[in-house]
Amino acid sequence: MTFETTASRMTRACASLIACLTLCLAAPKLALAQGPGAGGPGQGGAPMFVEPKFRDRVWEEGGPRLTGLQTGKLVKGIQIVGNETVSSHKILSHMQTRQDRNFDEKQLQSDIHELYHTDLFRKIKTYFADDPDGVLIRLEVVEQPTVTAVVFHGNTRIDDRMLGKHCGIEVGDPANPFSADMARQRLIDLYRENGFNQIAVVVREGNRPGDRRLFFEISEGPLERINAIRFVGNSDFSSSVLSTKIKSRDANYGVTRYAFNKANLLQIEDDVGVLVAYYRSLGYFKARVDHRIEYHDSGDLLDLTFVIDEGPRFQVRNVAVVGNRYFETQLLLDSMKLRSGEAFNLAKMSADQRRLRNEFYGREGFVYVDIVPEPRFLLDEPGKLDLVYRISEGDQIIAGPINVHIIGDSNHTQHNVVMNLISVREGQLIDLQEIDNSERRLQFSQIFETNPTLGEPPRIEVRSPDRDPG
Repeated sequence: MTFETTASRMTRACASLIACLTLCLAAPKLALAQGPGAGGPGQGGAPMFVEPKFRDRVWEEGGPRLTGLQTGKLVKGIQIVGNETVSSHKILSHMQTRQDRNFDEKQLQSDIHELYHTDLFRKIKTYFADDPDGVLIRLEVVEQPTVTAVVFHGNTRIDDRMLGKHCGIEVGDPANPFSADMARQRLIDLYRENGFNQIAVVVREGNRPGDRRLFFEISEGPLERINAIRFVGNSDFSSSVLSTKIKSRDANYGVTRYAFNKANLLQIEDDVGVLVAYYRSLGYFKARVDHRIEYHDSGDLLDLTFVIDEGPRFQVRNVAVVGNRYFETQLLLDSMKLRSGEAFNLAKMSADQRRLRNEFYGREGFVYVDIVPEPRFLLDEPGKLDLVYRISEGDQIIAGPINVHIIGDSNHTQHNVVMNLISVREGQLIDLQEIDNSERRLQFSQIFETNPTLGEPPRIEVRSPDRDPG
């Protein structure tokens, strides 16, 4: 087992008789630093690195033409010309090729590709000059037009700051019609999420080649709210039960008429899907749900009705397991909670799947067991199905060497602490339940970093010896 904190290049191991256990752990704090870059012409301060925000650009003219003769020489200098609004510092921040590093042709090609990827440049040409101590590199760039201003007009309910945040375009970003249209759609989505379903956004400037200013004309319309939510057609489940499954909320008989009841049409569509999934998880495989909206005379208040066709509830005729060799069929069937003659229940089926994995195969070293439940509908008996658990057992795996990898400050005491917290030992059959329990003990021990933004939480990986990186 290996515990690591970095995103290791792990490959899932093939079944084998002995596997290495790797414990992957992160020390509490990690820090990354960005190297400095040179200043740029035309700008007083060097801008910070900005992640590309637009789609990849196809490399124009096939990228730089290199001969390979300079590979291995020391880079004595990089000259950037032609840039007016993009600083040399920002250009260099996208490049790994730097002064006083050895020149590498493939790396420079990758750097030029990354610069095109930013959508800030229309053309980049590369030139070289030999120097007694190395090679000089000259980049001639032709910039794409950039946005000089982002203007919102007509908005009164959502301020410019919020619109600018969701727009996704800032001053200095590449200016092109495609990005302007995408920004328009993001603004529409923001308004609809907040109940402005009659929103209209028009791009007055920025949707034509050469436009440098982005100007959005906004007609917000009324803020719509849900007065009442009703369910019709439901007989097996009450409206009060169904209302707990959805996120849309009404005015609660006027008590919350102006709170929590914004009419989000996207959320209503999601609620329809949630209701369908709820019915089908309980065996109503032919259930259908739609919705109807009726506006009040005021135009900003509406009643929402979910129209339901439940259909029949499917019953389980037979339960079977196939592919099992290690355990007897009857033993597995006796452990099932979803049995013949009962209504189908997705939660019970999933619980039975986990039980077969953890309480049977997982405790006997079948690390790579694959259990797939398959409901099979019967044409000759409508409303009934057979449930088959298809099992691919794999081999039993014995724990081999247990490796502890700690990123950050580590010492011998920490390794001993880790070994005391895990319950799997070399030479034993690997128990999947014990691996899960060991991971939980490591996470709750408060010894290692568990915040995903600071380091990868402790984990245990099972690797076959021939694929263990050591």
